[in-house]
Amino acid sequence: MDWFHCNQCFSKSGSKFAVSSCGHICCEACIKSKQCGVCGASCSYLPITDQMKPQEKVFFKDPMKLIQSRLQQISQIALFQRTQMEKVSTHFKHKSYELERRLKDVSEQGYRQLSELKRENADLKRQLSQLRRETAELQKPLSQRRVSPGQLQSNG
Repeated sequence: MDWFHCNQCFSKSGSKFAVSSCGHICCEACIKSKQCGVCGASCSYLPITDQMKPQEKVFFKDPMKLIQSRLQQISQIALFQRTQMEKVSTHFKHKSYELERRLKDVSEQGYRQLSELKRENADLKRQLSQLRRETAELQKPLSQRRVSPGQLQSNG
């Protein structure tokens, strides 16, 4: 880490370093009080060790390695999310196919029923027409009816 040095004496060597709450890195020799030797602010110091929390250690890692690890995480996240989207898409495509098939079946059934009802309606119209003719014939006076003499004898 070429950038890592004490911000007061600019030494790179030293047994221990700490980072101040005001953001300055100081070596053990330059830390004299609770006041920053660089800017004079009242501060506290966090020793730079392997025991630091991950959110603190990240400031001392190689940015290229951080980017690579983040890119790997992002790739894993993107792959996971894409897989989930594909599963959802496949589900809805299958559901759409099933609904289309059911719609086709229902439509065909409806057309069959419609054809059957049209035939039945035509039959009923023919029957109605026949009944109207018979009713009209029955409403005529007996003298106007088209009755053969043989029919009169069998009825009477």
